[in-house]
Amino acid sequence: MLADTMIPAADAQHPGVLPNFCDVRIIFMLVLIVELIAIVLAMSIPSTTLAFWDNLAFASMLLQWIALVDAAVLCAVRGLLWRSSTTIEMLAAFCVMMLVSLLFGISTLQLIKWAQLGTPDNLMGEHFLLRLMVISAVIYAIVLRFFYIQHQWKLNLHEQSRAQIQALQARIRPHFLFNSMNTIASLIAYKPDAAEKAVEDLSDLFRASLNDQNFHTLEDEIALTRSYLDIEKLRIGDRLRIEWSIDENVINAEIPTLSLQPLAENAIYHGIEPSPDGGVIAISARRSDNRLILAVCNPVSDVSRHHHIGNQMAQQNIRRRLQLAYGKKGGFYINETKQLYSITMEIPLISL
Repeated sequence: MLADTMIPAADAQHPGVLPNFCDVRIIFMLVLIVELIAIVLAMSIPSTTLAFWDNLAFASMLLQWIALVDAAVLCAVRGLLWRSSTTIEMLAAFCVMMLVSLLFGISTLQLIKWAQLGTPDNLMGEHFLLRLMVISAVIYAIVLRFFYIQHQWKLNLHEQSRAQIQALQARIRPHFLFNSMNTIASLIAYKPDAAEKAVEDLSDLFRASLNDQNFHTLEDEIALTRSYLDIEKLRIGDRLRIEWSIDENVINAEIPTLSLQPLAENAIYHGIEPSPDGGVIAISARRSDNRLILAVCNPVSDVSRHHHIGNQMAQQNIRRRLQLAYGKKGGFYINETKQLYSITMEIPLISL
């Protein structure tokens, strides 16, 4: 039916242009970049070898302190900045960092004067404070421009991924639609209540397929899957048997819409339907560490074995949605024996 498909989230990311300066990894990269800038600045001042090391030590100490204080301030006000518009966020961040540079520049002048270490001109060239502010403005402008371009790239990538997810999610298997409509038509005359229930179940499935909501709870997904299985049960009858094993502790976990139902559909289409005796489809959901493990297992017979070739398109779609939603954090695994064919999904638990 809908989907032969299966998503990062998507990692939960902050909405702002600026990165999270509370993150240790960001601080580490910041220290490395600032040290490179200090080396470039020290090399740009004509000097002897001994004076070069003095300039480098002074530039490193000054720039590292400025950078770390910038990061601390931006970390402290990140909530306010991320809730602001992009323009305000960028301007506010620029002003805050320029103010930090100015305060450090003035403090450095006073410290040098108090400690009688010499003149700032000997350490950083003429017009120390002016040079510091100009250099800071140029560096901040370049860095903020980089963050802005990176943010726009992430937004474009997110929108492209969202469009691909919705396209995959909206796929409909014609054979399921035709079979469902024929089943409903055959029930109208002698089982009108069952026909009405089947129409409602079919409507639920199509509504989920066409919905812009890419994620919902596992409980919602199970309800959709049950609706689908109820429709197929009318057509296949007692040949279709379902065994559920759901951990109630993960029932509220957030998962991609229509991620479990397509696996149940594949199990019927490639495992139950071709077999004269039918079989049991086992559907399970459990928690392992900080991951949700979803599995669908169906029997394999000699009659149905050649149908597995047809699984490939559905499985590629499912893998694609998981990759778009979770990147490397998601997992999709296939295990096949002579008697059983099982598919397992691993989804990182964002929240419960």
